[in-house]
Amino acid sequence: MEYKDIRENLEEMINDNYKDFIKALVSIEKGVNDEKALEEVYVIYMNNDTTGLLNDDFDYMIDDMKEQGKIVENTNELEEKDNLINLVGNIAGKVENLERENANGEKFKVSNFSIVSKDDDGNKVYTNCSAYGDKTKDLENLKQGDFVKIFGQVKTSIDNKGKEHKNVRILSSKLLKAKEQVKSQDKDKKSILGQIKSFKTDEKAKSNKKDHSKGTER
Repeated sequence: MEYKDIRENLEEMINDNYKDFIKALVSIEKGVNDEKALEEVYVIYMNNDTTGLLNDDFDYMIDDMKEQGKIVENTNELEEKDNLINLVGNIAGKVENLERENANGEKFKVSNFSIVSKDDDGNKVYTNCSAYGDKTKDLENLKQGDFVKIFGQVKTSIDNKGKEHKNVRILSSKLLKAKEQVKSQDKDKKSILGQIKSFKTDEKAKSNKKDHSKGTER
C-alpha cells in the first residue's frame, strides 16, 4: 500500500469515527491498551487546545495515570517494551523542572535533563532522562556537572519523520558527587600528576649530577 492509499484510508477513518481513531493512534504509539484510560486521554486532548497530537503531554498524562493505578498493563508486555538500565554520568545542561496538571486538575512535577556518559569504546553518549511526581524530589537541586547514578526504564518512540528517540523514565536516582567535588578531584589529579612530573625531573637532574661528578673524578 502506497502513501496516497494510506492517506485516503486514514481520512476515511477520521471522518467515520474521529474519537476511536485518536484512541487507536495513541494506543499504538504509546503502548496503552486500557480502554478506560484511552477514553480519559481523549477527553483531556479534546479539552486542551494547546495539546498537539502525540506530543510530550501524552507521556505526562499516561505516566500520571499509571502512577494512580488507572492503567493496568500485562507484566510481560511491560517487560518487552521497557528495558531497565543503570546510568552513571554527569548532568549535561540545565535540569528542567516543570509542573503539569492531571485529569483531576491535580498538579504534579516533572524533571527533565540529559546525562553524558561513556560507552565501551570511550565515546561520549548523551541520554535524555525524565522523572515524575515523587521521583523528582531527589532531582530538584541537581545542576549541570553533577555526577549521578540513575536507574530507570528505557522508553522508545518514533517521531513523524521516522526518527527514533529514547528517554529513560527515572525510577531512582543518587547524587554521587556534586559539581564542586568533581572539579576538586580533577584539580587534585592534576596536582598529583604535577608532583610526579616534578619528582621525575628532580631525580633525572640528580642522576645527571652524579654522572657529571663521576666524570670529573676520573
